[in-house]
Amino acid sequence: MARPGNKNGKKKSRLWFDIHSWVGLKLSLFVSFILITGTLAVISNELDWLANGSMRVMPQAQSERVSWGTLYEAARADYPDMRLSYFTGPLDPWFAAGAYGQMPDGERRLIDINPYTGEVTGDRGWMSFQRFLRNTHRHLMLPVKWGVPLVSALSFLLIASMISGLIVYKKFWRGFLKQPRTRDARTLNGDLHRLVALWTLWFVPVIALTGLFYLAESLGWRAPSFGETGKAREVEITLTGEMIDEMAARAEEVQPGLDISVMLPPTRPGQPLVFQGYTDGTWLVRARASYVAFDPATGAVLGTHRSRDAGLHQRIAEMADPLHFGTFGGIWTKLIWFVFGAALSALSVTGVVIYGQRMVRSAMGTAKGTGAAPPAGRRQLEAAE
Repeated sequence: MARPGNKNGKKKSRLWFDIHSWVGLKLSLFVSFILITGTLAVISNELDWLANGSMRVMPQAQSERVSWGTLYEAARADYPDMRLSYFTGPLDPWFAAGAYGQMPDGERRLIDINPYTGEVTGDRGWMSFQRFLRNTHRHLMLPVKWGVPLVSALSFLLIASMISGLIVYKKFWRGFLKQPRTRDARTLNGDLHRLVALWTLWFVPVIALTGLFYLAESLGWRAPSFGETGKAREVEITLTGEMIDEMAARAEEVQPGLDISVMLPPTRPGQPLVFQGYTDGTWLVRARASYVAFDPATGAVLGTHRSRDAGLHQRIAEMADPLHFGTFGGIWTKLIWFVFGAALSALSVTGVVIYGQRMVRSAMGTAKGTGAAPPAGRRQLEAAE
């Protein structure tokens, strides 16, 4: 006769199994879509690089790069009517630098510039792999105030799936090196599902916790800004490459060790010219965390901020994107994030396949007789224990 304690344990295991199955099955298509678009978003810039020859350059040493003023002059010369609002350095040595702006008719364009020669290599439309995948993954192309909370709330499902799976899978720590059984497709799929789940165990909290932070931000818990810059003089000026280079050199004096990666030129009188970048000793931040702002008319410093001076809430906000997309270590960490993101996406898809296989087998067993096959859920529990 079974002891009451064993029966209670079985009931709890079945409850957690039902939770795991419900989370994985009921919202499987939605979860899979978000996971797949997020995985592709990690390498979206690389997809654009493959698709657009104007983004590809022969890599050279960083010391061979042309100045920010040269990049500005190149874009201004080829696109004199464009309102230039954003310049970015090359993402990797084999990437072109970029300039973003708006044409007189309102069309937004991206300009690619060779960072070693200052030559404009081409331009393209605003909608790219990076833009499409980012917007789709972040808010499903819905209004941001609705889309971001909807997508971010899936973090709760990821956490519930992880916890329930670990409870169902008894002594899971023994399964990291367990060889999948190959006696039939259902068994192989189930063992592979558990094996991949174990090896992505570290990855789920990273994605889920950063997702919860995005949810909190979307509901009003946004980090305070890094401070307001002073107001530039509201006078018409003709910005030149020489003026930009002088202010860039001044920015590196104001913040020794600043590696400028972004330049924001003014688009109307009264706006500052801003340099953003990274400083030594500060990790897991975005370029905007360190900046120096200038009055383009006078060259006076209007404001500055160092990433190391950020408060706790600000640091958490800056860490979210690098951790969520794996951008903090360049191409190598992005490849790691892509591999584990693909594995997590496969878990969501194969979980539904496994559940479907069990349902079919259970139905076939029921058709043959009540004693022909145990319930699908019970067989899964027995395999996991």
